[in-house]
Amino acid sequence: MSKIMRKVFCLRDIKYSWLLLLSIAFCFLVFYIDRSDMKDPGWLTIGYLLAFALAVVWGVINYIGHIRMNVMYQKQNNIQAYVENLAMGKEDKLELQHYLEDYAADLIMQGKPKNEAAKEAINQFKVQEILSLSKDTMLFNLHAHYYLIGWAILAAIVDIIIWLLYGGFYPSSQLLLIIGLILIAYGMGFIALFCGYKLMDSFIYRKINEQLT
Repeated sequence: MSKIMRKVFCLRDIKYSWLLLLSIAFCFLVFYIDRSDMKDPGWLTIGYLLAFALAVVWGVINYIGHIRMNVMYQKQNNIQAYVENLAMGKEDKLELQHYLEDYAADLIMQGKPKNEAAKEAINQFKVQEILSLSKDTMLFNLHAHYYLIGWAILAAIVDIIIWLLYGGFYPSSQLLLIIGLILIAYGMGFIALFCGYKLMDSFIYRKINEQLT
């Protein structure tokens, strides 16, 4: 799997997923009421706006939650934490961690303190090939957010299955219809959010560069 695909399918990078799930559940509930006979246009409008507001709040705090000092610019003396932030497969991470720990152990045997040995072992591997595996963008402290593309792809795959079931086997299922429409809405939302994050990244980079020049 290519490096970019590893970043796309690091689905666990999403933060505050409980709030996003709350938004989806609320949207489902309002949509279900909207499709039933229990209709009150005023309350339905408020319900949709609230579901949308929850999604927006999640988008903001998810972005903020990823802002941190880029691991490549921190002084690293924790091998496990360093390896964990690389977009690699589990086995590759374990292999690299063992390699670095062995390297550090040799340095410790030569008389270096444990923290200094770990730091030197990590610094030996801060080369371009390893830097390109970082899940963070290279400038300063902003996450690349490729996982949003991964979630959009996952939503699209599930949505295709839902619509095949709806069109071929359960054409009168309100449940499948609602789930399919919600998957479309939130899948498109992930793509829009990814673009919005990139615009915000560009704005922040520009402001930082203005301060530095």
